[in-house]
Amino acid sequence: MVFGFLNKRLSRKSRAKMVGQLVDALNRFDYEAVERLISPDMKVVDAGGYRLEGAAAVIDADRTFREQADRPQIIVDTLDHWGKGMLLRGHLESPMAEIDGPLMWRIEFTGNRIGLIETTRPLDRMTAPMFASRRSAQAAR
Repeated sequence: MVFGFLNKRLSRKSRAKMVGQLVDALNRFDYEAVERLISPDMKVVDAGGYRLEGAAAVIDADRTFREQADRPQIIVDTLDHWGKGMLLRGHLESPMAEIDGPLMWRIEFTGNRIGLIETTRPLDRMTAPMFASRRSAQAAR
């Protein structure tokens, strides 16, 4: 019984609700809510191989990216269950051409929090991990 409690996974309904809450919190710049939804060792990886690791790095990169990109909004077109995770298909809505456009997330959960987001966008569109990498490279100059 104790092990069943420790290994409890989120229901499909709970996972979908959590992803919706994350999108809403990101769109509102509510990073306290974001922190409650993601695991401390959260990872965001994009198709170009850029990655963010740790909740603080994810939050800092997303906040800075959105501030400098005129606060793009995530629009969810579909949200589907995928194994023990979720697939989000949507787009970023932004007046900036390098930001505006299609978005897909493959989301995995760690316990009762979001632990991994693999983001796929057209290669000419910016992602938060790509933005953070470029920002680090510029700071190193």
